Amino acid sequence: MADGFEVWDANWGVLRAFLACETQWRAVAGFGGVEWIGIDYAAADVVLRRAGLDDEAFEELRLMEREALKAFDELRDA
Repeated sequence: MADGFEVWDANWGVLRAFLACETQWRAVAGFGGVEWIGIDYAAADVVLRRAGLDDEAFEELRLMEREALKAFDELRDA
């Protein structure tokens, strides 16, 4: 496993947003395991504003959220 990874300059804002919201995910537990719902947008709004990120970062965060949810679903179904 590599110790690091490269992030293009254009992606720094959304990466900061995604990592800042890492504790803001909603999930429900059931007999089939954990079902990831998505990011709590009310909490994410506070986190992003306090981090000095703008509305564009929020829209990009939502795109990353959709892709993360797809990845979570793939892991669950594997």
